[in-house]
Amino acid sequence: MSATPLLSLDEYETMAPEALATRIDALRRRLGDELLILGHHYQKEAILRHCDLRGDSFQLSEAAAESTACRAIVFCGVHFMAETADILLNTQRKREHRLAAKVPEFVPVVLPDVKAGCPMAEMATAEQVRDAWVRLSDFIDPDVLVPITYVNSTAEIKAFCGYNGGLSCTSSNAAAVLRRAFERNGNNGRVLFVPDRHLGCNTAIAMGIPKEEHFLWTPGMELAEADIEALKRCRIILWNGFCHVHRRFEPGQIDAVRAGHPGVRVIVHPECSREIVEKADENGSTSFIIDTIARSAPGSIWAVGTEFRLVERLAKTYPDKTILNLAPQPSICETMDRITPAKLCRSLDMIAISAPENIIRVPERIASDALLCLQRMLACKQTVVAENR
Repeated sequence: MSATPLLSLDEYETMAPEALATRIDALRRRLGDELLILGHHYQKEAILRHCDLRGDSFQLSEAAAESTACRAIVFCGVHFMAETADILLNTQRKREHRLAAKVPEFVPVVLPDVKAGCPMAEMATAEQVRDAWVRLSDFIDPDVLVPITYVNSTAEIKAFCGYNGGLSCTSSNAAAVLRRAFERNGNNGRVLFVPDRHLGCNTAIAMGIPKEEHFLWTPGMELAEADIEALKRCRIILWNGFCHVHRRFEPGQIDAVRAGHPGVRVIVHPECSREIVEKADENGSTSFIIDTIARSAPGSIWAVGTEFRLVERLAKTYPDKTILNLAPQPSICETMDRITPAKLCRSLDMIAISAPENIIRVPERIASDALLCLQRMLACKQTVVAENR
């Protein structure tokens, strides 16, 4: 069959929204169980209406890895998410396991727009992290320093952590992962946390590690004598990266919403700054925010500090509650916006003619170490669950 798409991207883009939706629905019916469409919580409703599963990035990647029937995955998210799904699905060891189980050996992971990246993930390159590791080893014994990367990072960063005995974390399990890393080396244990300074700081403080034992690392920084002494004392080294969506929230916004809505509860994501988290009533992962609001009493009032589309969706889902965006202007993830119905439709058309494009493939030399990083996190999570039974 010809590998030429039925339409050019420009032609898809000029189609009426309902015509695109009808075409996507028809393609989904045609492809059936052989297709799995994953949608991140921050996607627009015009995308999520077509997704088989919606959730956090790692939650979706795990679901992809557990799928046995599908022969193609379309990830409506950003680049690192599709990389993680590919690592969990298509690393050599995973492919051998799938082959033995008589399910498709290789499952292409398609990103409808390969330019849909994550600015925070791009704030830490493998070269920068390797340089930091070498420089830090002048002051800290690398045998007691554990590299931890937030899943919002590139495959190369995950591979670096995997190779150097480290692991990954999500915003849901960051505390459990940090605790396990510190336990490995007792009182001498240190952590290099990449790339989100705010998640690392908020998690460490919640665990009882004061700011005096944090060190903020900026790539290429010149170290003064005071910095060297601080490094020798610190327990956690925070990479100077951040989420641009959650950085837009300010302490004054919390003051304003409390003044305007007596009885309001403020709930924020731990990617927000320390000042925001301290003033909020609750903080936690996207799943935590969703679950907390879902369980709250009818008539309750919430101001939510996270991506606007999720807040908007919560407000529609729970009309018996007042759910407000914490910021006066919507805080939107622009890179998620690169995934459009037109690009999703083109991706499905190309899969339907057995010529998928925009396949995200992590080289085996990177994927094998990155898989170690992710598996250690999963093992940590499983151990914590077992301990809590």
